[in-house]
Amino acid sequence: MLREIRPAILVLVLLTAITGFAYPLAMTAIAGVIFPKQAQGSLIEQDGKVVGSALIGQEFKEEKYFHGRRRRRSRPIRTIPRRPFRPPITRRIPAAPISARPARR
Repeated sequence: MLREIRPAILVLVLLTAITGFAYPLAMTAIAGVIFPKQAQGSLIEQDGKVVGSALIGQEFKEEKYFHGRRRRRSRPIRTIPRRPFRPPITRRIPAAPISARPARR
């Protein structure tokens, strides 16, 4: 039995090492060399201090893109006048199979 399980465990450990560690590290290293600014998060510095990323909150001006985040609210959230909440009036209708009064449907 150990003769059959040993190769399976060896292949599992080997593939885990390759796909879980070696490949991601290699891709991260290659991306860091080819695209250094993008790989580091496109950080914006001001007075030598990181203040944000160029990729967060960017505006899209063409129709083919999704809408970017708004910088300030341009219209009120609620446009309908507020009314007090009045829940609907309900009553209990017995609907058990042994009930003397049948349920309305």
